[in-house]
Amino acid sequence: MNLEELYARHGERIYRYLLFKLGSAEDAEDVLQESFCRFARYDLRWKLVRDPQAFVFRVARNEVNRFLRRKIGRREGARMIAEGAAHGFATAFAAPEEPSLALLLRRAGDLPADQREAVYLKVFNGLTFKEIGSVCGVSANTAASRYRYGIEKLREVLGGEP
Repeated sequence: MNLEELYARHGERIYRYLLFKLGSAEDAEDVLQESFCRFARYDLRWKLVRDPQAFVFRVARNEVNRFLRRKIGRREGARMIAEGAAHGFATAFAAPEEPSLALLLRRAGDLPADQREAVYLKVFNGLTFKEIGSVCGVSANTAASRYRYGIEKLREVLGGEP
């Protein structure tokens, strides 16, 4: 797969994911560029990739972590990685069409970062639990649990509505 095809297929979704993780359009653009530079270095290894969708999200996630450690220092970057970008979720979708979706996006900041990420990847990118597990470096069962607990918490916050 060449870079143009990769960008056409995944570029917009990766950008929204980076915006979700970082909460800044400028930072998301920088990390998107770094991600595609990294993809360019994988040219011979693409034949070994079994799930390209999970792979591109995993690379983007790793680039976010590198970016945070580089930008704000190792210790503070590690803390932010662990906590997640609480405000990034709503920023990634500034104009949702459904009122319930707008509320969901605002309330998502109340979730732990790992649950918020699982919900985001499942709901807005349609990744399977296996793919989410691959992106986040956990098992498919752990990804499913994070998603399930995240959805349960969102339902509680929304008063029982999905």
